[in-house]
Amino acid sequence: MQKDKPLAVFDTRREVDFVIIGSGASGGVLAKELSTAGFEVVVLEQGPYRRAHDFSHDELGVFIQGEMTSHPLWQDRQTFRHTRHEKAVVHSQGPAPALYARGVGGSSVHFTANYWRMRPVDFKERSLLGEISGTGFADWPLSYEELEPYYTRVDWEIGVSGAPGPFDAPRSKPFPVPPLPVKSSGVLLEKGAKKLGLHAQPAPMAILSKPHNNRPACLHCGFCMGFGCEANAKSSTLAAMIPLAEATGRCEIRPLSTVYKIETNQAGRVSEVAYLDAEGNQQAQKAKAVILAANGGETPRLLLMSESSRHPDGLANGSGLIGKYLMANGHSAAYAFFDEPLNEHKSVQVTRIIHDFYDNDAKRGFYGGGGIDARAFIQASPILFAQNGLPPDAPRWGKAHKDMLRRNFTRRMMLLA
Repeated sequence: MQKDKPLAVFDTRREVDFVIIGSGASGGVLAKELSTAGFEVVVLEQGPYRRAHDFSHDELGVFIQGEMTSHPLWQDRQTFRHTRHEKAVVHSQGPAPALYARGVGGSSVHFTANYWRMRPVDFKERSLLGEISGTGFADWPLSYEELEPYYTRVDWEIGVSGAPGPFDAPRSKPFPVPPLPVKSSGVLLEKGAKKLGLHAQPAPMAILSKPHNNRPACLHCGFCMGFGCEANAKSSTLAAMIPLAEATGRCEIRPLSTVYKIETNQAGRVSEVAYLDAEGNQQAQKAKAVILAANGGETPRLLLMSESSRHPDGLANGSGLIGKYLMANGHSAAYAFFDEPLNEHKSVQVTRIIHDFYDNDAKRGFYGGGGIDARAFIQASPILFAQNGLPPDAPRWGKAHKDMLRRNFTRRMMLLA
């Protein structure tokens, strides 16, 4: 029997093939791909290296104290401004403007695990819809058909539960495991959709309904959104990709390493990545090539911080567009309370979705379509439900408050659009 290879540890002054900044949905997959292909890889991750046994259902620690989203060592605060002419100020109240998990696996560790594919229309919207003033609206340089084999490979390697819906784009291979069991919210969505002539379908989820690739199936604990999975059933890069990368003996995961600049040499080529280590000391890892996979906010910020005499406006910013046109998800929600208990606090967040409105529809007066899902939203957390889940006229103290919490916690569901 072959022994496991020892974990790789590289000298910072020795040039490795690749440094990957970030270990989430992109960085974690690339770490596995490159190391299994024979390259030496160092992954720099600003957060800690948590394992499955480190995750808990501590709502106070996760949602209120932000243990998954704040840096465990630096008392850092994001700065924020509405326009380029304002002075950026420290964002100190409420959730940070860019809220993401810090740790090996990135936000793939704490996301809800909705795993929709884009569709052919998404790659050519500029051609179909025309120019939109004030945006950088453009077609993609590739098509869905070119990307589809890679979608399928990801589905099968990380593990996605689901079944094709009536409006889904063509697939070259079925889902690797069947949909997760339907919940009360899913049954109600199906009934309502049928009455309206709409089409509810199983939600594709990056959570295993059955064992797959040496990982176990979901335990239906109810703590998916915002939490790490202590069973390794959620298909984060932490659970599905990082172990494969480390097993090659050619990939070093270097946690608590906060990158602040990508250095270039006299030829203008990237030469090393400067970062702060766990003790706050400045370090730099030499590399032949660098992959920046630090999420939609941190990636442009690092490029802008990596200015030099040769790149005065930041690295890779010849267009002047780095950091512009960032667009987050837009949400709207409707809540309802039911006479019978729904127990939506159990199991995964979402089991059914509606994609009848996926494509743009000019008659509705706005760009872009979308989907509708049915879920508890924050209902897995009694603390947050008590804070935000009750009607505005609900009693906020005493026996009446407790009675309403006790009744409504198990009877509420939400439609998220």
